[in-house]
Amino acid sequence: MREGGLDAPTRHVIPWEEPDFFDRAKTEAEMRRIFDICHGCRRCFNLCDAFPRLFDLIDNSETGELDGVAVADYQKVADACTLCDMCFMTKCPYVPPHEFNLDVPHTILRY
Repeated sequence: MREGGLDAPTRHVIPWEEPDFFDRAKTEAEMRRIFDICHGCRRCFNLCDAFPRLFDLIDNSETGELDGVAVADYQKVADACTLCDMCFMTKCPYVPPHEFNLDVPHTILRY
């Protein structure tokens, strides 16, 4: 899928029965991947407090990039997510079927 396509988002089943679902290191790696893409786009800035919190953490870091944010601060972003799905259903251009395959709410559930 190309960016800006008109295809409806594809919601995948939550793979909670897979061992990797509860692997903290893999979840943090996925959050890092997603947050880095979100940081470059920011279309979701006006949704729940998770996104402004993420962008403030990045903007106020020494580097101004995600690498300047401590992994421990990911919890602050997760705590602010209301799991409303608005980012997935209405704002994010990178949800499936896009190749980036972003799903913030499902990833937050793992954290």
